[in-house]
Amino acid sequence: MKLATTALALALVLSACSSGPTDQETSTPDASQSIDEPAFQPGAIATGEVAINDTVVEYITIVPEDFVVGSAAPVLLAFPPGGQDFQTTRSVAEGTYLTEAVARGWVVVSPAAPNGELFFNGSEALVPGLLDWIESWVTVEGGAVHMAGISNGGISTFRAATQNPDRVKSILVFPGCARSDADRAALAGLAQIPVRMFVGDSDTS
Repeated sequence: MKLATTALALALVLSACSSGPTDQETSTPDASQSIDEPAFQPGAIATGEVAINDTVVEYITIVPEDFVVGSAAPVLLAFPPGGQDFQTTRSVAEGTYLTEAVARGWVVVSPAAPNGELFFNGSEALVPGLLDWIESWVTVEGGAVHMAGISNGGISTFRAATQNPDRVKSILVFPGCARSDADRAALAGLAQIPVRMFVGDSDTS
């Protein structure tokens, strides 16, 4: 699994340098679909909403071409960069994760920050509920999700992981860090979790 995770990590970083989204199909949920029912389109991007703690969270999913509810797969919970708005979340999922996730048989769930509250500035409280919801329709390979994030998403990844260490299989950030004193104090809880950090010359955090 470590080799597979490393391969996916490197593939994701390489694909993040591509010029733009792929031309694969994008799907939206049927209007009659329940808000908590997972939205997914095998082999493509899908968009949906889920209510977590009375907060509606918009999200993107990517699943393998043969995926059905209950399928077993490695799962990546991917936190978006910047303001973590839905448009950014969707753009990054299409341009960074889609091709490699489908090719390698991964499920990717990328949530947008509701009401502009970033996943290290309040919305991290929704992560346990998001994980419970993911586990309701995916048999998570290894019993824990992989977490990844870009920039603010990398900070969010460390926040989510330090608060839910027993539910994390690995961490990938490009870039990202444990930003707060509380996050840094909790890093010992991640000692047994593989962490991969990609940092550029101009990155300061």
